[in-house]
Amino acid sequence: MTNSYSLLSFKTPIIVAVSGGADSLCLLGMLHERGYSLIVAHFDHQLRSDASDDAKFVEEIASQYQLPFVLGSVNVNAYAAVHKQTIEEAARNSRYQFFFEQARLHNAQAVAVGHTADDQVETVLMHFLRGAGLRGLKGILPRTILSHFDAEIPLVRPIHDLWRADTEAYCAAHDLIPREDPTNASQDYFRNRLRHALIPELETYNPRLREVLVRTSHALQGDHALLNELIEQTWQQVVTIESSHYISFSLSSFLIISPALIRNLIWHGMEKLLPGQADISFSTLERAAVFILDLNSPKRIDLASDLFLLKEANALHLTADERNLPIDGFPQLDGEIASAVVLPRNDVPFRLELGNGWVLMGEGSATVQMSKNDDPFQVTLDADAVIGALSLRTRRPGDRFHPLGMDGKSMKLKDFFINEKLPKRARDGYPLLCDEDGIVWVPGYRPSHRVRVTDATQRSICFELKQW
Repeated sequence: MTNSYSLLSFKTPIIVAVSGGADSLCLLGMLHERGYSLIVAHFDHQLRSDASDDAKFVEEIASQYQLPFVLGSVNVNAYAAVHKQTIEEAARNSRYQFFFEQARLHNAQAVAVGHTADDQVETVLMHFLRGAGLRGLKGILPRTILSHFDAEIPLVRPIHDLWRADTEAYCAAHDLIPREDPTNASQDYFRNRLRHALIPELETYNPRLREVLVRTSHALQGDHALLNELIEQTWQQVVTIESSHYISFSLSSFLIISPALIRNLIWHGMEKLLPGQADISFSTLERAAVFILDLNSPKRIDLASDLFLLKEANALHLTADERNLPIDGFPQLDGEIASAVVLPRNDVPFRLELGNGWVLMGEGSATVQMSKNDDPFQVTLDADAVIGALSLRTRRPGDRFHPLGMDGKSMKLKDFFINEKLPKRARDGYPLLCDEDGIVWVPGYRPSHRVRVTDATQRSICFELKQW
């Protein structure tokens, strides 16, 4: 057993996953010999008609050790169909869900599984064949947190340095007769084909293949730990908002870091939003990095598992639903003033609080001011072209707008919002400056052609909308 497990308490229970095979029996026996407080857990996947015999066998073993026994069972075929997973994925997910539920129920300090060095070899090779970077090639760790099952209780692998031959020898020495799962010999499963066909074939090229792959995984685990430190440090620099539904980044911060680090940051974000559930391939992360670094790219790109990236000014959002994103960066009229507010038309400056720190300021003048200004949140209008009272309101059904630059032609306000890429979530509460004939200014975008300042303008009225 590895020395790292000296950190485990002898008093607090450990959930020990026992299938009845040699690896899990060896794990149980070795933990029991060392005096740990144990709860034996067995899970029936309902994949075989005689699977209940395995449960009875493990229960008898627990009784021999005078240990408590818990049993879980799920129809994995049905589970796989509902969750659209392979049988292997469904079996693992349903099994681990049960183990961690039991860990919580019994206030256990960890869930222990009987993974060995042979499992490490198979895992590394499987990830290599499917295409993986450092994260996948590092293989399984002796201690890890599977946050999608439990954010605090670790999964531990006390015998991950032993080979399968060692566990079989342990069982023989302790008069334990393991039960063999016939599905372990089935060529229907990818891991089994690696175990029984590919690895023996590769060993004809290098008889020490298994040792080489284990050494490689250990080396890469150190490299991966170093990379994680860099990711966590950079994460603090580029993330502006982190919630359970979305993550917002400073877009400009990405322009000074490498594509490789960007790929890892996006993976980190996807894993935070959908722990263990997102389908994250290298090609997905590469597309994300290219999208982020291309200043002329579209505003949105779909990633995987319904997650997407969305650019808004200097913000980059990662989410599965735009409605979850913040709207603090967009002016909004709160419920108390959203219907309409009549604004003064005299030369006295006024100030109107809109909410979220947004303030509308205005002032009339006998001279033309700010007629040439690049700030879309500042505007100068021809005061004599304004018809009747000015008001501030939100959009209404049938609203049309005559944007400056279209020679007086009108368009639906909805289409204008779409063209200007104003997010849907910000449209209903977006403030519009109107007179008695319609919209005269969409703050942040354009004034109406009708109230534009011309050479004939005698009096002006100026507005500024800003966030304090």
